Amino acid sequence: MNIQNDTDTQANERRSFLKTVLLGITAVTLGSRFTILGQTQNTMQTANPKISRKVENDADIEGLLPELKNWGRWGKNDQLGTLNYITPEHRRRAASLVKTGRTVALAREVSVTKTEGIRRGTYEMMRDEGGSRDFVGMIFHGFAQTHLDALCHAFTPDGKMYNGFSVDEVTPQGANKLGVEIMAAQGITGRGVLLDIAALKGTALVTGTPIFITDLEAAERKQKVRIGTGDILFVRTGAGFSNTRERRAGLHPECLTWLHKRQVALLGGDGDNDVAPLAGFERYASTMHSVAISFMGLPLLDNAELDALSRVCAEERRWQFLLTVAPWRFQGTTSSPVNPIALF
Repeated sequence: MNIQNDTDTQANERRSFLKTVLLGITAVTLGSRFTILGQTQNTMQTANPKISRKVENDADIEGLLPELKNWGRWGKNDQLGTLNYITPEHRRRAASLVKTGRTVALAREVSVTKTEGIRRGTYEMMRDEGGSRDFVGMIFHGFAQTHLDALCHAFTPDGKMYNGFSVDEVTPQGANKLGVEIMAAQGITGRGVLLDIAALKGTALVTGTPIFITDLEAAERKQKVRIGTGDILFVRTGAGFSNTRERRAGLHPECLTWLHKRQVALLGGDGDNDVAPLAGFERYASTMHSVAISFMGLPLLDNAELDALSRVCAEERRWQFLLTVAPWRFQGTTSSPVNPIALF
């Protein structure tokens, strides 16, 4: 009996020892696994440090420039910038969006001499017994005329334009590089998408109201559409003619990272796409111009008429369409009046 009891005790002790060893090994293994997973998670966070970064001032913009800069992306001589994202395949797919044949013009109807905000507007009507002709003159930039900004329109703080071209290429006779004729040579055709922030909010935005990434993505979810590579994006604030240089509703500078990540080809709005006033930004005030144009090579389409487009999108129950833009083929100019056409 004593021998059997000793044998049972020894067996129990061995089982207890083995259990302890196995638990220890398991704990070490799991601990190592948790450590590795923790390191992996930290590594992933480090690999994407910009995801949650706040953009609150010029210094934040400076820190983002290496990520946003597209210089050399399409070669050292490229003058098209993000329009390179629109490939023949993109155009072909966009053409398949035409179902009903319905069209919407996105240019504002303005008077050269009577519309407030037209800068240096000059108009002369000439008529004789054989017919009539007229003279029209104005500065296309501003907050009234619907126009396309060329990539020579905005400079970097150190005297460069998109892709590193010197500002000396802009001469009294016109720009030798990045003029609007570069974009006009083939025109711009692709998938247009409207993100209707005014509809999302239930009312037109008050001038001075910034639009954040969360707003853009909320509009995507509501409209069941996603912005992707090569898209021509229009953002509606509803502020329209109320926008001025001093007060305008538009995209907050943090949206630059989103536009870059989504590889937007062209950005348009019912203002000049920027928000003002905005504290903390002086060197990169109007960041959609000072950064998007000159560093990203992203052309801007300013002062589009988006209220009618909003109504048609709601009636058609879709916020994507074939979009065409035909700039004037003026050599070396910094912009062109345009009348974008959306086809459903």
